[in-house]
Amino acid sequence: MRKQGPTLRLSMKPGRTTFLLVFGFALLAAAGCEDPPPTTYIPVPFVEGYLFVDQPIEGIVVAMTQPITGTYRHADAMVPDAEVTIEAENERHVLVYRIVDGIGSYALPDTSIRVKPETRYKLSVRLQDGRTMHAETVTPARISWTKPPVDVLQYPSDTVRLPSPDSLRIAWTAGNSSEFLVRVRCLDTLSYGRYLSPPTDEENARTNNLDKFETRESPTFYSTTRWGFIQTTSAPTVWTAFRWFGLHEVAIIAPEKYFLEWFKLTHFGGAPQYRSRFSNIRGGAGIFGAASLVKKEVFVLKRRR
Repeated sequence: MRKQGPTLRLSMKPGRTTFLLVFGFALLAAAGCEDPPPTTYIPVPFVEGYLFVDQPIEGIVVAMTQPITGTYRHADAMVPDAEVTIEAENERHVLVYRIVDGIGSYALPDTSIRVKPETRYKLSVRLQDGRTMHAETVTPARISWTKPPVDVLQYPSDTVRLPSPDSLRIAWTAGNSSEFLVRVRCLDTLSYGRYLSPPTDEENARTNNLDKFETRESPTFYSTTRWGFIQTTSAPTVWTAFRWFGLHEVAIIAPEKYFLEWFKLTHFGGAPQYRSRFSNIRGGAGIFGAASLVKKEVFVLKRRR
């Protein structure tokens, strides 16, 4: 049974009931005036940035976390006036804020400067209120294709009864990594015929490869990117990775430890949660990671009629 408070136990005598109740409400009112409301939220500075070997330094997001009790607004979260620098091999680079496709992030204006393999990079962020964030990452060794994807893939009419082994196997070098991410991304969900020879006006279409229990209401239904995790340096073509026909990009990513742990945290499981022990950001939250990657464009032909 639930315990009754002192006010209810002592209010049995006539004359004391009103006094005790009023006194109790007065205490609650006083406490309510002094303590912050339970919805008070203090934003935390946040960084999400990745360096890719042989690619420009770009896409470093600096933001403030937002309370889950309100509506998330991307523009309100972004921090466009921070001082962001990256150091490597005694060189210091100042990044600038820019907006690309509606997404704000920091990048190095000189795109001729590329991320180097097996190099330590240090990130420093200073906010206008004086708060600072720092992080370090070491880029992995380069990887390269040993058996790249073919240029054109013919989507089979029956994906269940395929001959084994699959002749469309891909393979790559390990570098100094033992765990890899596979990314399959549709580059154009609208056009299909424009990539044919001769070109046509035929529109693209879905392959209807859905995950179990997935519907149009599922948050991943309209996603153009599929991810996978693998611990070998070769893999067969997985037709279920293609949700669309047409132009795609197949990429293999060799992440360093912070990148990999962040990926597992945010992609594995139905309800990912932030865990500070997987973050290397000092003075804030988030991730500053690095990876080596190889990628290739492929075209997926529709089923033969």
